[in-house]
This record gives sequence, C-alpha cells and structure tokens, in this order.
Amino acid sequence: MEIESVIRNLRLQLLIERIIFVVIALVLIGWWAAAHFKDSKSLILVDGKPVACVPTARDARAILSKIKEDTGCNPSEICFKQDVRVERAPLNATPMSRHKAFRTLMRVVSPVVPRWAIIVNGKPVVAVPNKETAGEVLDAAKMKYGKLVKNLSEEPQFKENVTVDIAACENSIYRENADDALKLLFSNSGPVTRDSVYTVKKGDVAEVIAKRCGIKLDDLKELNPRVHIDHLQIGDPLRVKTTGKAGGPKLTVIVRDMTERTESVPPPVERISSVNLATGKTVALSPGKAGERRVKVETIYENGRRTGTDVVEEQILHQPVPRKIAVGIRSK
Repeated sequence: MEIESVIRNLRLQLLIERIIFVVIALVLIGWWAAAHFKDSKSLILVDGKPVACVPTARDARAILSKIKEDTGCNPSEICFKQDVRVERAPLNATPMSRHKAFRTLMRVVSPVVPRWAIIVNGKPVVAVPNKETAGEVLDAAKMKYGKLVKNLSEEPQFKENVTVDIAACENSIYRENADDALKLLFSNSGPVTRDSVYTVKKGDVAEVIAKRCGIKLDDLKELNPRVHIDHLQIGDPLRVKTTGKAGGPKLTVIVRDMTERTESVPPPVERISSVNLATGKTVALSPGKAGERRVKVETIYENGRRTGTDVVEEQILHQPVPRKIAVGIRSK
C-alpha cells in the first residue's frame, strides 16, 4: 500500500511539473510572438487598399494618432470617414519613412468628429457647436432672401431636405458661430477631389498618367507605394486623384413674392359661317371688346434668382365681348 501511495504521489508530481512546463513554454512563445509581430512591418489600409507600409505597428498607430491630433479636437472623439486598419505587412514589402507615410495618409483619410450639423439631403454641410446655433443659421438663411421681396406669400422654404442632428463631420466644415456658418452654407465650394482607379493601357507611362489626372508624379508614387511606377504593365490598377467641377451653394431658399394687378382679357374670336362669302374670305362683323380681370401672382425666387410665376387667384371684373368674324363657305 505504501509503495502504491508513493507511486501515485510521484505520478501527480510529474503531471504537475509537466503542466508548469507547458504553461511556461506557452507564456514564452506568446511573449516572443507579441514582440515579433509588434515590431514587424505593418501596412495601413484605407477602405481595404494598402496605402502605406511602415517599420512597426507602433509607427502606424503613432501616425494615425498624429493625424487626429492635428485637427485640434479631442483625439478620443475622432474617427475616420474611411475604414482604416493596420495589418502585418508581407515580408517583401518595403517600409517608408514615418514622415512620408504621414503625408500619404493625409491625402486619403478624412478625420471626422461627432458634432451638431445641418444636414442637406443626407449629407452634413455645416457643423456648429450646438443645436441652437444650427437653428439660428437656418433662420438667418431664410431671412437672407426673404427680406429681398416686399410681400411674402408664405414663410421661405428650403428646396432640399434639411435636418439638424448629430453627425460625423470633417473639421473643415466646423464653424464656431452662426455668421461664419451662414457664409459657408452659401459659399461656392471648391473643386471636388475624389479617389479613383486608373487601369494602365498600352503606351501609358507614369508621367503621362499623372499629367492626365492633374497630379504630380511624386503624388502618383505615394498613392501607389507597392507599384513599380517606372515599369508599368498593361492592366495594372493605379490609385489616382480626380478633380471634379466646383459646386454652388449648399442650400436653396425658395421665396414667393405675392403681387396683385389688374390686366385686360383679350376678347375671344367667334367665327360665323357665311354663304355670302367665298370660301377662304373673312369679314369682321364686330371688333369686340377686351375684358378686365384682377389677378394675384406669386413670383418664385431661388436664392434671389427669379425662376417662375404662378397665378394663384383670378377675379373677372368685366367679361370680354367676343370679336365676330364672318367666314365664307360658298363654293366658287
């Protein structure tokens, strides 16, 4: 019995030692893997596309943090409009400097922060400190064009679907006060730059592609860090920037000006068949007399520009007397 007890104790001790050994081995492997991957080359992907390769994941996170800090807002409140992720880079990837990676990312990512915004057709166009300021801006927008007419038939309206809510906004559309927000709302926006993909065709060279897209050759290289720009192949996809036309005001205010006037009503023409006249001949029997009516007319303006008129009410003051004409029907 004593021998069996000793054997059981030895087996238990051996099992415990093995478990401790395995745990220590796993901890060491985990520590090694964490250190290895932490210091390995990393790719920064934007919307699933590799944009920059940096020496370590720590560098990638530092670059993204710097972009957020440069907005002047609380970095913890900021996110990116695009899907931005950091992944381990392939072994053959060539890392770039942090400065170059920072400049490359600044061209393709848009930091956004939740703010009260005026949203036009689903898109935030102006961000302000609070909901009350947004209301002041919209009231001022209506007044801006409403005061240009003498007799408003109704409160000025917006042509677009306009709401006020908290939305993720780019820092470039944020304004501290209602006056500055109103100016931005009706300012002409600059040319719009969009990301697009260009497929290399026969005879294409990098310099020509860059010129065609309106960007510098160095910018083309930074947008495509994993492409050999000097040795392009037919069918290679290249990330490029395209510039669209400048936009107009972000909001349209519709104003209706009511006017009342009296105007003449032309007499209708009454044709009377006559066998005394040859076919095609006509003779005026009576000149008729114009009538008179009073009308209410709405003149429609969009951002101060006249776009049309509507007669909303009509009152006949004097009926017109028809002008009578005899029309010949006699065969020759």
